[in-house]
Amino acid sequence: MTWLDHEEPALASRRAPDPVRPVPRRLPIRVLVAHDSRLLAEALMFALETDPMLEPIGYALDGWEAFELVSTLRPDVILVGPELSGLDGLSLIRFVHMVWPRVRIIVLADTQVPHEVEEAYGVGASDYLPNDRSTDELLDAIGSACLRQVAFDRGSALEGQVQ
Repeated sequence: MTWLDHEEPALASRRAPDPVRPVPRRLPIRVLVAHDSRLLAEALMFALETDPMLEPIGYALDGWEAFELVSTLRPDVILVGPELSGLDGLSLIRFVHMVWPRVRIIVLADTQVPHEVEEAYGVGASDYLPNDRSTDELLDAIGSACLRQVAFDRGSALEGQVQ
């Protein structure tokens, strides 16, 4: 079971909470996409629209535009590509984390180089996913991020290196 197996709040309140599969506090989860590729940003928006628990609220193609959208749209989660123009992905993560610490940030990258992953977590990323992951894995990462769970490893090359 995943976080996507959500019950209506009225039903969930009648039983004890499930410690293995808690439900995010606010639904739908508002998601902003910040990626330098218009094609990938639009594809992500389309994929997010398929999940009724998610509300894709917009996308930005550069870091400064993304920062402005965060301030006006107030997302719960931001999907960030590290190669943004203007304000790069790591700087965007750092600034968003300083100003809005409750916003969860998931980095979507072509590669998963250990020092880059460590740097992303160090500035405030909640998760770091290679672009070759499935839509289901992305949706699970969004749910986990909203539950304030930081995922350090998803079976990547970092196995055993992050402590």
